Amino acid sequence: MDGADAAAIVGAASSGIGGDCRGALGATCGALGGGAAGAGAGADGGGALGAGGNVPVAPCAPAANDQRNTKVPAPHQAKSPIVRTFQPFPTSVKQSGAKSPAVRRFRSVLTSLTLSGSLARPLASLSALAALGVCASVSRPAAATVIERVVAVIGDRAILLSDLKSRAQPFLLQVTQSVPPGAQRNAAISQVYKGVLDKIVDEELEERAAIQAKITITSKEIDEAIARVAQQNSITPQKLIAEAAKTGITEQQYRDELRRQLLQAKLVNVRLQGRIRVTDEDLKVAYRKLVFEERQRLGLRVAWIRIPAGTDGSGRALAERIAEAARVQDFGSLAQQFSQDRATKSVGGVLAQDKVADLPPTVARASLGLEVGEASAPLRMDDDYVIVRVNSRDASQLPTFEDARRELGDRVYMDKMGQARRTWLDGLRRQNHVEVRL
Repeated sequence: MDGADAAAIVGAASSGIGGDCRGALGATCGALGGGAAGAGAGADGGGALGAGGNVPVAPCAPAANDQRNTKVPAPHQAKSPIVRTFQPFPTSVKQSGAKSPAVRRFRSVLTSLTLSGSLARPLASLSALAALGVCASVSRPAAATVIERVVAVIGDRAILLSDLKSRAQPFLLQVTQSVPPGAQRNAAISQVYKGVLDKIVDEELEERAAIQAKITITSKEIDEAIARVAQQNSITPQKLIAEAAKTGITEQQYRDELRRQLLQAKLVNVRLQGRIRVTDEDLKVAYRKLVFEERQRLGLRVAWIRIPAGTDGSGRALAERIAEAARVQDFGSLAQQFSQDRATKSVGGVLAQDKVADLPPTVARASLGLEVGEASAPLRMDDDYVIVRVNSRDASQLPTFEDARRELGDRVYMDKMGQARRTWLDGLRRQNHVEVRL
């Protein structure tokens, strides 16, 4: 297993207390850490949609759909099954999957932090500090010193820069492996720090709420969580801890992260579970979204009829009559008779492009909502009206709506729970003194 696989296991950014979601959709259903909450820490339950039980993953980076975080494209899916199950922290560029020697190089040099002459903390490697643009005053090779500072205050607790760097280390490792030096890397590093600090703040607020509610996590629960994560990835718990170590995470750090995630799950159960209601319309909307997402990747054949708009309204009137006729008459014959697009008129309006991404934007959007053999209403495009028909489309791999109903319910519930958790945490922020100084 290479460094990318190890980072994927222990750096699962968007999967919190989530299921091993390897169903027909291949969907990774993140839970608490990913903004889509899964209540409780139960067994995995990957169904047809891959939305199931709740198995902890660590460490959990900020939610991809957290509106306070800067949005960036999600990384591509790596080829390892482990990488497909657990997504690494999102950066603004594609992950390349560096090998474990890079992990060893990254951690080969350590410096010591001196605070007030007595507090020593391990820091990241000198190469990582250079990439981050952190200036260290080095008087002698053996006495590198970095000035400590406070990056956030929650109530009476101060979050130190060294605390932030320690929590961000696995994600910074992925950035240094996959993002070239320069502006891109600096932007990715900045986003990592912001996202991880937001998560630390949320966790501190949850810790306080847990103390008030007298909610605790036992060592046995953490052991069981480690066993579930290992089982999901077809490795032993010992191998899981070893892979974590490759990314610079000690066993105790890994256990601490799992404890935080389990605590989040219990808090969600206590505070939010009874408030979530999933309707049949919610399920239909979720299924339709999955259909649209899949159709963007499927090959298809589209035909159109293009009618000049004109200035007196006659173009729209003609387009509406043609669209009505297209419901019962042969679309190709109508295109040959009425279309003003010379490039496609003779071939029944069939466009050369066979992928949604290559179609004109107006046509692409219309095609996603059309079934095979269905024609659209007239659509305005530049100075023309167009009527779009999907002649054919590659076969869908999705289960039917009825077959997917249970898994859809799980997914929608998790999404709503994540939104409710975010609202609850925002309320805690307003009730407590929170100051971010990053």
